[in-house]
Amino acid sequence: MLKPAFSVRRLGDRYDRGEVDAFVDRVVATVERRSVGPNVTVDDLRNAAFRTPLLGPGYRADEVDDFLTEAERWLPDRPVARPSGSVNGERTAPLFTPVRLREGYAPYEVDEFIDRLMATVNGLPVKRPVTVREIRHVQFTPVRLTEGYDVAEVDAFLDTAEEWLS
Repeated sequence: MLKPAFSVRRLGDRYDRGEVDAFVDRVVATVERRSVGPNVTVDDLRNAAFRTPLLGPGYRADEVDDFLTEAERWLPDRPVARPSGSVNGERTAPLFTPVRLREGYAPYEVDEFIDRLMATVNGLPVKRPVTVREIRHVQFTPVRLTEGYDVAEVDAFLDTAEEWLS
């Protein structure tokens, strides 16, 4: 895995370059399964916080935040969507982790789609059954600063649901 090259800015939302570099080094080492200290966990990524330089340059905050969100997919042994269970032979929908400070999916859109998906999978009556093609092309509205569902968990669940319908 290559270490990302973040843009540097003097004004606006930015993070301390030294703190980001040190954390990204740990992320890269964890992904490559090298030991340079404690492995980075999904919780570490989700709770990462960096100082903003009072004066001087820093890395663009949005680029660093996007990297941290994407890095969740690369971690070994990362959790995926909480597995859906089975009650009386019917599959049950998963619960997704809410996120607020990084990009997530609009909960009402995900909930509506998952309700329709679960009805389709369980053979219940639904006006518009979900198809594999629809799962592959569904796009949820991204939200930031308001509560959304964890992108990686929703995407992982959709991969599983696609297998169910194939």
